[in-house]
Amino acid sequence: MRKSCLRLLALFAVSLSAAVATPSNWTGRYAPCGRHDKLLSHDHVDLGVRVSSANPVLDRAFLHAMDFWTGVLDMSWHEVSSGDCAVELVDGAKSLFDTPGVAARSQYPDRAGFEGWVAFNPASKLTEQQMFIISVHEIGHLLGLPHNPNGSSVMYFFTLDESVWLDSADLKALATRHKLRPALFESGRLVSRRLPTP
Repeated sequence: MRKSCLRLLALFAVSLSAAVATPSNWTGRYAPCGRHDKLLSHDHVDLGVRVSSANPVLDRAFLHAMDFWTGVLDMSWHEVSSGDCAVELVDGAKSLFDTPGVAARSQYPDRAGFEGWVAFNPASKLTEQQMFIISVHEIGHLLGLPHNPNGSSVMYFFTLDESVWLDSADLKALATRHKLRPALFESGRLVSRRLPTP
């Protein structure tokens, strides 16, 4: 009896620590994306992208960022207006941006409640280039990339510098989850990819 109680306590402790270690995604009153699981594929994917933002400049910058990612991953995308989406750009609710200076948030594929959403703060005053860089960064999170301590990486926790890259650490992390484009390899080694300017 004592062994079974100890075993139950050990199982409870493991499940409790797992629950504490992995927080849930943020949520909101946004239409779900029924194909968000495609963001987890290691094969070629064709992603449906639903744009639900009221800002046409942001929409353009976000779709340009999707084009950037097609040059990195073996993927294509098309715009949809239905729940047949894998990714959705939304105008975020005020409650998502309690921390000053936060311009956007994305969901993480390894957390509960993943829907493939990227929310921008409608109160943020950004240039189109800044919207593009932030979009590339947030889509990187949707694809499973964490923040990068390298200040030149687009996955750095905060940067709006125009000379940002996907560095070798970003590309190696991506390669564990997704199929990369052959053009990213030079003599069998991954080559950093610089973000273009719109």
